[in-house]
Amino acid sequence: MSTLVVFDCFETLLTSRPLPRPEDLTVGLSDALRLEPSVAAAVTRLVYGTLFGVMTDPGALQPATMDLLDEALREQGTSREPEELQSALWRALRCDDPGHYLVCEPGATAARRTAEAGHTVRLLSNCYLPGNLMRDLLRNCGVPEVFDKAMFSADGGPKKPDPRAFQSIAEGSFERRVMVGDSLEIDLSPAAALGWETIQITPGVTDLSELCKALEV
Repeated sequence: MSTLVVFDCFETLLTSRPLPRPEDLTVGLSDALRLEPSVAAAVTRLVYGTLFGVMTDPGALQPATMDLLDEALREQGTSREPEELQSALWRALRCDDPGHYLVCEPGATAARRTAEAGHTVRLLSNCYLPGNLMRDLLRNCGVPEVFDKAMFSADGGPKKPDPRAFQSIAEGSFERRVMVGDSLEIDLSPAAALGWETIQITPGVTDLSELCKALEV
């Protein structure tokens, strides 16, 4: 039987400390991009405010973080190269802190075993980091590279719980589709509404034996 298993990212494959506060992001961007504090604060207000508004609207499309940051800088009469923007996001979101993001070992093990059993494994994440940085973060934390496709909302487009996000990540001919995630509202209910099977996990005490049993992995 052809089976697709889609994993959520945060609190499923990775655990993390809370996101930095806006004032911390301002300091981080000011340092990383060599900005005057007032300019950094204006950039943070636009970027953070826009993303916060989008994240609280289930049907809103998420703008690409890189585009949003570039636009905010240009509105302040300055600009930076893409490499500098990516480096700034990496630092501002604490990706350079070894303890800020940690692999969720049961989730990572389940993803690896699911792929080894011959199932198609994909990743669907609501996030602020663009996809290439998210892949770096996952790799650095030790998440196995078993996903044949990944969608990161920070690259722009629909996000969970928008059905379009689930439909896009699930493209292909599959007899079963399974969503693995921690959030009933964001991950599981929208997947179930599309006829998918769902596996809910508990952040911090993740036990995916149910998934492994259901998929015989």
